Amino acid sequence: MKIAKREDFALIFMSELSKYYPQKYISLSQIAKQAHLSSLFLKHIAAELLEKGLIESREGISGGYRLKKDPKDIPVSEIVSAISEGVVAPSCAHGGTCRIKKSSCSCLILWDKVNKNLFGFLKNISLSDFNKL
Repeated sequence: MKIAKREDFALIFMSELSKYYPQKYISLSQIAKQAHLSSLFLKHIAAELLEKGLIESREGISGGYRLKKDPKDIPVSEIVSAISEGVVAPSCAHGGTCRIKKSSCSCLILWDKVNKNLFGFLKNISLSDFNKL
């Protein structure tokens, strides 16, 4: 099981935005510099978070990104699910060569249960709580 960079970077990105909530918009380049992350990669993550309604953006000299809700009202599960379908995914979910029917695959049933339990756990951790870790 491996957590992808996308999930980590999304959490870091949202954590950086929460430091300025609700006062101002923060540029992508400023977040990238502060968090030591690739601004190109963050741009893709920001687009997905924007599409899912977790952040908002504004263009211009005082533009950038900011959270749409208070950090205490954003569960970590919402951030992770905005970026990926599930944290635990068997190889067949990504075009693997498994010949077992998906409807009768015990592995898929197991990983689905793991994902549901994991997201249930992450639902109880807010972005505000994440920042305190």
